[in-house]
Amino acid sequence: MDNFTKKWQDFHEGSLSTKEAVELLHFLESDLGKAKFQKLLKRTWTDQEEEKPIQDNPTFKPISTSLNSSTTQSKKGDFFNKFTTIKISRFKTFVKYAACLLTFILILKNLDFLPDFTGNEIKELPETVWISKSNPKGIKSKILLPDSSRVYLNAGSQIKYPDNFIENRHVYLEGEAFFEVYEDKEHPFVVEALHVKTQVLGTSFNINSLHPGSVEIGLATGSIKILNATTGKELLLAPGEGSKIIPANDEMEKYKVDPETISQWKEGILHFNNENFERVIKKLENWYGVQINVTGEIPKGTCNGTFQKHTYLTNVLKVLGHALDFSFDIDKNQVTINTKK
Repeated sequence: MDNFTKKWQDFHEGSLSTKEAVELLHFLESDLGKAKFQKLLKRTWTDQEEEKPIQDNPTFKPISTSLNSSTTQSKKGDFFNKFTTIKISRFKTFVKYAACLLTFILILKNLDFLPDFTGNEIKELPETVWISKSNPKGIKSKILLPDSSRVYLNAGSQIKYPDNFIENRHVYLEGEAFFEVYEDKEHPFVVEALHVKTQVLGTSFNINSLHPGSVEIGLATGSIKILNATTGKELLLAPGEGSKIIPANDEMEKYKVDPETISQWKEGILHFNNENFERVIKKLENWYGVQINVTGEIPKGTCNGTFQKHTYLTNVLKVLGHALDFSFDIDKNQVTINTKK
C-alpha cells in the first residue's frame, strides 16, 4: 500500500472514505501491513523518546522586551518554533497512544472479541425449529423420520429433532426408543439421552433412559460410539453388546445382549430379564398406563419371563404374584399389590 503513513494518519483524523478505511483495515491484517505498522509504531515511539522539553533546549533564549524590528522578528521566530515544537510533540504523543489503541483493537478483532467493522453484514442464523413426538403411558408408536430412519417410541417417552433433519440428524430422547437408522456417511446420526450421546452411521439399537440415574444401550446391528458426557469416556459397541452408563462412573462396561430380545417391546412383547421388583413395577406402570401401590414389603426376588402381545395386566400380575407370593387388586387405573401374608 502506497503512502501508508499518510493514510494511517488520515484514518485517525477521520478523513478517509469508508472504502479507504476498509482497505486499510484489510491491509493491516496482512503480513506486509503488520510489518509496516510495527515499523511506524517503532519510529513514532523512538521519536517521542528523543524529543526534549522546550525549556531544556540550549538554543532557546528569553524574549527581549525591546520593540525593535529584529527583536520582534526574533520573538516571532521563537514563538513559532515553540508553538511548532509543542504541536509536533502533542501530535506524536497522540500518534503514540493512538497506535497503542489500534494495536489493542486489532488484537481484540483477531480474538473475535469485536464484531466485523469491514462492512460485511453479519447474517443471523435462523432459529432452529424443533419437532416433538411423545407417547403417554400405555401407548407406543412408530415414527418415520425425514431421512427414512425409523423410531419405535415406547410408552411414556418423547423424541425431539430439528426441522432440517436431513442435514442435522440429531435426536433428543426422553424414555426408551428403538432406532433403525438409514445410513448416510456424510451426516452422522446422533442420539442424546440424559448424559449419554450415541453416534451412528447406519445401524439398529435400543436406548432406555426410563430409569433415573442410568442409560442402557443395546446394539442389534452395525456399530455405535457412546460418549459419557459427564466423564468424557467413550465406548464402541458391536452387535450383541450392550452397556449401562451411569453419569459419574468412569467405567463403561460391556455385556452381552440378545439382539432379538432388546427389540421385543416394540412388537408388543413384554419381557423381564432378571429384573428386581421395583423395576418391574415401573415397567408395568409405563406399559399399561396404570399406577401401582405396594402394601407391605417389596419382594426380594427377581423376575424373568416373556408375555406375548395383548396379554392383559391381570394375567401378568397373576403369574408374577404366584412367583413372588403376593395378591393384587385392580380398580380402573389403580393397582394395589399386597405382599402381607
